[in-house]
Amino acid sequence: MPAPVSLPVIDLTGSRSGDAAALHDCAAQIAAACREHGFFYVRGHGIAQGLIDDTFALSRRFFALPEDVKTRWHIDRSGIQRGFDPVGWQVLDPGKPADLKESFYLGVDRGPDDALVRAGTPQQGPNQWPDEQLVPGFKATTQAYEAAVRQLGHHLMGLIALGLKLPRDHFESYLRDPMPILRLLHYPTQPAQVHDGQIGCGAHTDWGALTLLMQDGAGGLEVLGADGRWIAAPPIAGSYVVNLGDLMQRWTNDRYRSTLHRVHSPAGRDGQAGERYSIAYFFEIDYHARVSALPGCFDADDPPHHPPISAGDHIVEMYRRTTVAPA
Repeated sequence: MPAPVSLPVIDLTGSRSGDAAALHDCAAQIAAACREHGFFYVRGHGIAQGLIDDTFALSRRFFALPEDVKTRWHIDRSGIQRGFDPVGWQVLDPGKPADLKESFYLGVDRGPDDALVRAGTPQQGPNQWPDEQLVPGFKATTQAYEAAVRQLGHHLMGLIALGLKLPRDHFESYLRDPMPILRLLHYPTQPAQVHDGQIGCGAHTDWGALTLLMQDGAGGLEVLGADGRWIAAPPIAGSYVVNLGDLMQRWTNDRYRSTLHRVHSPAGRDGQAGERYSIAYFFEIDYHARVSALPGCFDADDPPHHPPISAGDHIVEMYRRTTVAPA
């Protein structure tokens, strides 16, 4: 059983007020959470609940479509990891059965004249968009949601920089033409018969800089604590779960944690079906950004633990490792 809830809940209201003391206090709270857990909740984030509700509603509408309709936008048809991936398409815990989830990937919608597209940069190009008559408002709503959560991502990166004793805008030079991903996720009710060790989303770390997750009320998210016990991360109304990815751990020379986490599929209660929906936003940096140990995170006694790495090459390689089922 997971350990009692112990992940910190951080109110961002003061950090958005213009008060310098409140800003630095919030940054210090985030720094402590990054060192201890690599996971924390944020409230007072400024994103309208109506926009969150609308995004969940269109996600439910899309995933309720028949399977043969959803596969019109199968991710393998895009060539750049955009679109619908069905249950069993991905395995995030190496050596374990495929995950019991389906999702829809959206990234920066780049046309043929975009500089990264012209250069043939991997995983850069246009999104696949479901037909408007099937899911009215899908494109407009997801784009509005992405814009709002992107602003929150910039704000959080500024707070992380302050917590590391760096200028607040330190990470902005890595965010000139970034590659964020918005992923709508659906975990159907866990079937009666599953393979040994098969769950909604296998234990994994996230790959990039920062993840912002909005959950529905179903629960099921667990985070591995430093003591080796799983910590429940239940939904807290109106709050995002924020966690660091592998690139942030490398940036901080392992001072901050990219933490294993997993999701159990809803089992249903009293014979009733149970489902879980969540919206993950992977706040990734520029494709060609080079990640190496940050100033203040290494010295002669503790030199850099990792060689520099290209953010884009790392993300592309992780997609390759976790994709298990072709169309």
